[in-house]
Formats: sequence, C-alpha cells, structure tokens
Amino acid sequence: MSPNELVEEFQSRDYQYFLNKMLDAVPENIDKREGSIIYDALAPAAMVIGQQSLSMANIIKETYIKTAEGEFLDYRAAEHGTERYPATHTEAKAKVLDDNQEPLKNVKVGDRFASIGDSPIFYTVVSINNDYTVQLQAEVAGSSANAYIGQVIPVTPNDALSWAEIIEITAPARDTETDDHLRNRLLSSSSWIAYGGNIADYLDMLSKISEVGAGQVYPTWDGAGTVKLVILDNKLMPASSTLVKQVKDKIDPEDKEAQGYGLAPIDHRVTVVAPDRLKIDIAITVKLDDNKAPNVVRANIKGAIEGYFEMLRGQWNKTDSKTGRGYSMVIYRSKILSQVMLVEGVINAQLPQLNGGSNDVTLAFNNQTSQLPVLGDVTINEQ
Repeated sequence: MSPNELVEEFQSRDYQYFLNKMLDAVPENIDKREGSIIYDALAPAAMVIGQQSLSMANIIKETYIKTAEGEFLDYRAAEHGTERYPATHTEAKAKVLDDNQEPLKNVKVGDRFASIGDSPIFYTVVSINNDYTVQLQAEVAGSSANAYIGQVIPVTPNDALSWAEIIEITAPARDTETDDHLRNRLLSSSSWIAYGGNIADYLDMLSKISEVGAGQVYPTWDGAGTVKLVILDNKLMPASSTLVKQVKDKIDPEDKEAQGYGLAPIDHRVTVVAPDRLKIDIAITVKLDDNKAPNVVRANIKGAIEGYFEMLRGQWNKTDSKTGRGYSMVIYRSKILSQVMLVEGVINAQLPQLNGGSNDVTLAFNNQTSQLPVLGDVTINEQ
C-alpha cells in the first residue's frame, strides 16, 4: 500500500464510517435508530475516532517531502541540510539633488526615505556611490517594492535636499520561498557534490546570494582556470550592472582576482555577466468568439503569451535534458499556439510568426553568448 492509498483509507474512515461499524455490531433486536439510547451513546465515540483517523491521515502527509507543507516541510528541509529561502529586500539606486539640481553630498548611510502614495515604502541608505547617487534598501522584505520607480521623500530631515528619485531597481527582491518551490528543490535529482570549484559548487555559491534569481556556469570558457557566471535577478531578468558587480565582489573580487579572497577557489578567474536579451516579436492570426469582448480576449491572449515566456525564463538555467551538460532552449511556435488556444473566447488560431519568420527560435548558449527570451511586440490579427 502506497502512502497516498494509506492517506485515502484514513480519510475515508470518518464519523459515519465508525458509527456504522459500531451500529452493525449491535444486536438486531435493539433499537438502533437515530435518537435511541444506543445510537446516542455510540455517536460521540464515533466522532472522536473519526477525528483521530483524519489526524492520522495528516500525520502521514506531513511525513513525506512530496506532501508535507509549511513548518513540517521546513523540518524536512533541515534534514537535507538546507532551509526555506527567506524573503529579501529590494535594492534601488536613487539620485538626490540640491537646490541647484546638483548631486547632494551630505546624505549619510542610515538616512531614510519613503515613496509617495497612500501606502509608502520606506527605504534606508546602505551606501553612497562614486557619482553621489545612493543605494537604497527597502525596509520591508518581499517583492512589493520591486515595481516602484519615482520620487521619494526624506524621512530623515535634510534642509539641503531639493529632489530625490529612485531611478533604477538594482536588485529586485523575492518573496519567501513557496512550499512548491522548496519541495521541488528538495526532490531535484542531483548526484553531484558541490566541491572544489566544480559546476555544482558555483551553483551552490549563486544560490546563497539572495539577490540572484538564477545562474548559468560556463567552465574553462576562456582557457584553463576561467569560469563565466551568467546571472539573472529575482524577477528572472538580466542582472543590473550593480548586481553583477556585487556578485563579482563576493565570488572573485576584481582587485584580487584568482587569489581566493572570494568564494571561488584559488587560481579560478571568475567573470560575471548578465545574459543578452533576445527580443521576440510575435504576430498571430486568430478567430474570436463574437459573444466575447474582443479587447478582453486580446489582453488575455497577450497575458497567455507572457506567461509562456515567464515559464521559459524559469527554465533558462536548466541543463540540456538530452546530454545533461550545457544549456539548451527552443521557443516553439506550437507551444505558443497551444497557450493561445486555451484562452476563453479564442475559437481558432494559426501558428504564430516569431520575429517575422515561420520557424522556431533556438537560443544561443555558448562561451561567448547566453541569451534570455524576452517578449517584444505582440500583433494579433483577426480572421
């Protein structure tokens, strides 16, 4: 009997099951109707036993990684030497100007700012850049601050300040790791031990840098002892130049390359870059249901295609399924078509064109180039 079958068996043994079992054991010449003495005496016991049976089903579910949830899954993660990824803090670059619209030079680390709006986001200055822009960190963990670009106002008084504005999200935050993501990570089949600067070791290094959402590793890409890391941020988009520098400094500081002052082993010269965006414009011809609002259907079609591209970016760092080495990704027109056909209000559709062509698009993954698929313009033509 499998664990799932055992859970189903315990779940099926509810209050009614045990009440019927006990009433069946009562002699037929005794009144067993609802409201009778024997019925009322057995019903509370059946209720307690039924609840215990459901508790047993839950215990079995929380015993295994495949079905455990919440804190029980956290305990299983601890047994595997890892833990749930916590939420991180958004990091942003802001310009701070004086009355002459020149960079303000008296901002200090620890000063606080807030976004404008009904629900302000509070930030703390964590560093000052060479050009006197400032690095801000959102005080509340999670992805809620990832989308805010615009004016911020000082919380720490500064009479010399005339204008402050977030101009770039340098490191988007992630939310607390979900049960499904943690479960998949625990169940992922990887027989390689992270050790001594092998590929698994570099992937382990990147996984411990909270600002990095995914990474590819290219060993000996420029000769012996060289390693290239291609990284995405937590929104699975190309890492900013600021994030690239942060990761470089943690793994192999630029001023002490290959000397073992970072996470990389001695004699490993590590290059950290962001992937090249491969913009894909899509044109598709569809037949829509006349009973549906066309603008709504069109928006849903674009949303479905965007969802497909998000899925692709989520698999961007997976190794080639055929060889188990290197990386491989193809944007299939048929898969885009299948997503469009699932949209309510779409009666029929033709295979889309990708960047004006009628072929699938194969992404480049090699020592010189690593591409990331990004959705461009979507043109929807009606039959």
